[in-house]
Amino acid sequence: MRRMSDLEEIRNALEEWRREKEGWPERRESFKTDAGIPVKDLYTPLDVEGIDYLRDIGFPGRPPFTRGVYPTMYRGRFWTIRMFSGHGTPEETNERWRMLYKEGETGFSAAVDSLTFAGVDPDQEVEGAAHEVGKEGVPLYSIRGVEAMVRDLPIDRMSVALVVEPLTSAAVTSMYFNVAKARGLRKEQLAGTTQNDILTMTIGYIPWGSLKPADLLKLACDLIEYCTPMKEAPRWNPINFTTYNYREGGIDAVQEIGMGLANAVAHIEEMLRRGWKIDDFVHRLAFHLSAHRDFFEEIAKYRAARKLWYRLMKERYKPQNPEAYRFRFHVQTAGCSLTARQPMVNIIRTAYQALEAVLGGCQSLHTNSYDEAICLPSEEAVRLAVRTQEVLQEETGVGSVIDPLAGSYYVEALTRELEERIWDYFLKIEEMGGVVEALNTGWLFGEMSKAFNKRRRDQESGEEKIIGVNCYVLEDEEPTPPFRTNPRAAEIEKERLRKLREERDNRKVASLLDQLRRVCERRENVLPVVSELTAAGATLGEITSVYREIWGIWQLPFVA
Repeated sequence: MRRMSDLEEIRNALEEWRREKEGWPERRESFKTDAGIPVKDLYTPLDVEGIDYLRDIGFPGRPPFTRGVYPTMYRGRFWTIRMFSGHGTPEETNERWRMLYKEGETGFSAAVDSLTFAGVDPDQEVEGAAHEVGKEGVPLYSIRGVEAMVRDLPIDRMSVALVVEPLTSAAVTSMYFNVAKARGLRKEQLAGTTQNDILTMTIGYIPWGSLKPADLLKLACDLIEYCTPMKEAPRWNPINFTTYNYREGGIDAVQEIGMGLANAVAHIEEMLRRGWKIDDFVHRLAFHLSAHRDFFEEIAKYRAARKLWYRLMKERYKPQNPEAYRFRFHVQTAGCSLTARQPMVNIIRTAYQALEAVLGGCQSLHTNSYDEAICLPSEEAVRLAVRTQEVLQEETGVGSVIDPLAGSYYVEALTRELEERIWDYFLKIEEMGGVVEALNTGWLFGEMSKAFNKRRRDQESGEEKIIGVNCYVLEDEEPTPPFRTNPRAAEIEKERLRKLREERDNRKVASLLDQLRRVCERRENVLPVVSELTAAGATLGEITSVYREIWGIWQLPFVA
């Protein structure tokens, strides 16, 4: 602790310094972070006055976890290189995964196409369905697609993330579990994550035929319940609160973490209503955060998020399991920061954003490929994205010391400011009844709309600089050749489903679909019957059609 006389001496010296610099003009009248927090010209011990090291910062692996969730962090083991990938057909995705495995990737994420995301089969009567097959990710419409995606890959030694949401999480996750079972593996052996985030399906990206928020919450908690307290897949993370997807819509760091915490609370409360204890499941809840453009604010955001999760657990839920207090998160570099113009500059953007994630203490990391503003990543681009992380691990030394920015007057002051603002925003959502009510009233849509419009205005006015778009523009730029997905993907996937329906026991599938209807009417956990359905060859669209039939389709609240 500094003596009061020391602080007074610093205060006097600071005033003297300010008088001396009065004749030195600055680039602009005022500075602020991406979230609008005013940034001073200089930070000193005066800005961390009142911060108690042991209470507010502490040591890695110990409360309040500001400095990291594990005692050794990257000195013990580097973060997991986990790249989102998927395109064309499951076979082509399998080929990409095998290349990435050879290149050093240590975790895999199955980014799915828009039909899989929406729970629609390519041969369903939905306008434009066939045109979307394999365009945005891998098509996984049945267990046969999942089999092809992971063929000849050591899934007993791999961590796999399934990037699907509550509407399809039960079906796609059970497909994966059933494929493992066919290989002689038990669900208890499998490590991975299902995204399963209700806000991604509502404010992040709204697919065709979405369910009401309360029904999505029910399905999300069905998977949590099945995997963790029911102990069917105890090593599996049954949900990943993907604040990254909301952040892509224009919200700031404060809103990102505030919404994420409120979302987690909605699921915790639903699990407690079902009769489970907090220690039965909370240690398996995980997060997927963004790495955005404001370097120091993002680092401080990660540190503040860890502190706030610890505070939430300690003050409200009081779990006995020490693991429940650790805020574990994956980071993805900001897709919305990528530009189609001068796309090679995206490599630089991604490298800085990856450094934010590492200095902030992430557990796994996806680095975007430079061509993602133009097309799905090419093989060359995704290899460079992996190399970006490998350079950080092997050539920079940033993993040699834990939380190296701790003690920075600016970082500590910013961490405290973010902590206070995020908590206030979280409480604001809580006071209106939580995220489900905030969705039903349209409030969250209003927040997203305001943030999107503000960001658009800032970019159009030049307030927010974007190299290649509104500054340092090249007039005669050569276009980057796009990576093309398989033009026959729809034809291939339709044939896969036709053959499946021909070979499966259709009477058994029909009987199980009737059973699913009764389960949905009674609002019981859908996982047991959905697991039987996917093993029997039921398709994604057949399963989600039952949800829509029984519970109805959500009419979105209008937001001006």
